[in-house]
Amino acid sequence: MGEVHGSRRKDVLLRRSIERIQSNMWDLSSGHRVYSMVMEELCRLSDSPLAFILEGAFDPGGTRFINGSCVLQRTTSPEFDPSPFPLPITADTRTIYEALNRSRGTVLDEASLAVLSKSVPQLPGLTRALLMPIPAGIDYSISICVANSTTPYHSDFSKRAWPLLSLCASLIRILDNQQSLSPEEKRLLLIKDSWKENFCRLEAHSPVAMVTLDKDYHILRFNPAAERIFGHKAESMIRRPIQHLIPERFNQEHQSQTFNPHVTGSATGESVHIHGLRADATLIELELSVFHCQEHGQKRTILMMWDRTDLHYAQARHQSELERFRVLADLSPMGILQTDGNWHTDYVNKRWLDITQTDEPHIDGLNWSRVLHDEDAEQVLTELHEHLSSGKEFRKDCRIVREGGHEVWVQFHARPLLNRDGDICGFLSTLLDNSYYHESEEKLRHLAERDILTGLANRMLFFDRLDHALKRMRRHGALALLALDLDGFKNINDTLGHDTGDEMLVEVSKRIQSCVRQEDTVARLGGDEFMILLEDLQDAMTAASVSEKILKALEHPFTLQNKEVYISTSIGICFALGGKRSDAKTLIKQADMALYRAKDAGRNNFQYFSPELELASKRKLELGNSLHQALLKTEFDVHFQAQASVQHKQVVGFEALLRWQHPEQGLLPPNEFVYLLEETGLINGVSRWTLHVCMQTLKQWIDQGLVAPNTVMSVNISPKQFHDPMLIPSIEGAIRDAGLSGENLVVEITETTLLQDHEQTRKALEKIKKLGAKVALDDFGTGYSSLSYLKKYPIDIIKIDRSFIKDLLVDSDDAAIVQAVLALAHSLSLEVIAEGVDSDLILAQLQEWNCDHYQGYLINRPMQGSDMSQFLCNYSSAPEGKALKG
Repeated sequence: MGEVHGSRRKDVLLRRSIERIQSNMWDLSSGHRVYSMVMEELCRLSDSPLAFILEGAFDPGGTRFINGSCVLQRTTSPEFDPSPFPLPITADTRTIYEALNRSRGTVLDEASLAVLSKSVPQLPGLTRALLMPIPAGIDYSISICVANSTTPYHSDFSKRAWPLLSLCASLIRILDNQQSLSPEEKRLLLIKDSWKENFCRLEAHSPVAMVTLDKDYHILRFNPAAERIFGHKAESMIRRPIQHLIPERFNQEHQSQTFNPHVTGSATGESVHIHGLRADATLIELELSVFHCQEHGQKRTILMMWDRTDLHYAQARHQSELERFRVLADLSPMGILQTDGNWHTDYVNKRWLDITQTDEPHIDGLNWSRVLHDEDAEQVLTELHEHLSSGKEFRKDCRIVREGGHEVWVQFHARPLLNRDGDICGFLSTLLDNSYYHESEEKLRHLAERDILTGLANRMLFFDRLDHALKRMRRHGALALLALDLDGFKNINDTLGHDTGDEMLVEVSKRIQSCVRQEDTVARLGGDEFMILLEDLQDAMTAASVSEKILKALEHPFTLQNKEVYISTSIGICFALGGKRSDAKTLIKQADMALYRAKDAGRNNFQYFSPELELASKRKLELGNSLHQALLKTEFDVHFQAQASVQHKQVVGFEALLRWQHPEQGLLPPNEFVYLLEETGLINGVSRWTLHVCMQTLKQWIDQGLVAPNTVMSVNISPKQFHDPMLIPSIEGAIRDAGLSGENLVVEITETTLLQDHEQTRKALEKIKKLGAKVALDDFGTGYSSLSYLKKYPIDIIKIDRSFIKDLLVDSDDAAIVQAVLALAHSLSLEVIAEGVDSDLILAQLQEWNCDHYQGYLINRPMQGSDMSQFLCNYSSAPEGKALKG
């Protein structure tokens, strides 16, 4: 509404200017006088202290130039200097000349102002100027310039001043017509009553409807402009009452007030809006100015009227559109802001104020931009200016700051506003509260990048940060990668439940985070596996220091389900150095290798990656791949080592030893590939094949009379096999298929087997015993020895490891251990087999201590079944079995 009131006020000022000129038309004796009056009114309307005229002209030789004149200094007493000041058309003045040839108002640039100030003494210190062309109809181009206003000019002012400029053109045209009069006509104009003829000419050529009334309000004169507006011919209206031009319902009001000189005075100086009646009975909207004067002593009323019908309906439509816009703007969920050409606030709706939580007085001028977040403001305003200056839309998500410092995400959308000439005159923008979208996006990003349980970085975010860290580190710097795996976490999950396990993972995560810098990345890759990325390392000790902190932090117990629970971690460390090519996958693999080394080293420690680890891992991978085909290609073989009675030196059994005849690496012992069989799950199939071969071979030797029928075959069973539901059926099947009894089989297990799944292991061993087979505890004394095993599990035989046997003649400790084991075993009615016997002296000592059986190089080295058959043929027969020849 303020914009509408401002526009009306400007229209009133313009009408007053026109009326002042019209009231002095009797004194318009020259063009200079016309220009002087019009320029003074333009200066008044534009608040300008200076005005002058520029026109395009030709010299006698036909050369174009710019002719300036009529400098008006508007001070307390306006000074008018009609002196001309010609300007040649040069590179410096061409911009001015081109502006003269345009048909619209032009704001002169700084270069043009400088040229005028320098070239024209009458125009010193020009700071700004607006050039306005006088409407077409004059034979040559003339423009009036107003200058040095305290506020910037806008080309739209020339459009607003068009009626005044048009009146100027009409008056100049009338004066020019006088130049074509004959000497006699000019003489008549100079006599005392010549003003009448002059006025008649003005009346005839004026674009304004002029109707002269007598004292009874009858029409005396009706000019051509009035004919056009009302649709009546002048001759039909003379002596008719003014009521013929006014709707009946307004007649009494206008006669008593509008046209009454006692009410309006001799000249109102103001205009009013009235309704008029055309010849076709249609209503029109008129703007009316009333003047009262005397002609030959008679009262006259002169009505000057402008047809404002189109303007009225346009204003009505405009008002309706404004009201519709206001209602829509208030109903809109978006904030709306409109600015002028200087980006000052012209309009703002309530939703904008609600979103920004500001009051309208605090958003005037450029203050609307103060709600932008300090970190976003410069970029937003710069991009906004770039887009709008090129006529493009602008759209951006940014932050605003509400009262109290609360940040809100909004979508800021702006479009440039153009005037009739296509020039940018401001912008219209919308503001949409985008907080929910950004909060949802942040939640989705958190779900995509963060581990749900611990809040740590997940695998995707970790690899992304690792890739970025490697790119930043290519030229200089270093980083470390730490791979962590909790020791014994599965046992906690199995015994206390997964919820408790999750609780422990959360607490472990907190302790790990407390040991690193804020800029370091801690990630949970899954289960109890963690990764730590340390960037910008100064030395390798930083990684060691962090690892030590983590190990120490986990030493303290965790309180879970009102219980104190302990856990440790194994850590693998690898490095990437600037200048050396590294990639994420390689680093992860290296850290994992170091982690496995830490596990093998006893856990609860950290180890560094080394090239040797990579070679071992590569060999492990190659062997693992080859293992899958080894059984199909019959690359496995069983070697045998005889077991004999210490007292009688007779062969009483054999130990089966698995070998792998690798096509490239030759014969490999079990310690190089059995663990791979366990990891790959191939151990069950290979063990079934081994057991079948062993029992078939023993049956063959018995049938050939090489060994006694009660000879046994000792076969090693892996701890992993106790999880195989086919273990017992496969043992039973191998015995049955060979035509032997369970008494011909000894199952060898290690102490490690007894540590895992105690109940399941015990039940499996009892089932083996029911088949008639015996159970031997291998490598007794080298592992987690516990006397309770001998009582808890159905053990029949103890095998003393070779590490105690080889030095028992020279090492008193070894001798004492062997004697103690023999005494313990015999007290429990267990048999004892001594491994690694390689001399007669050791055998003699074992015989003295009443050891039951022995095996070792003293009898034979492990050999294939065919070689063992030949070996057994070299022994003589004995009732108890085969006696060793020597």
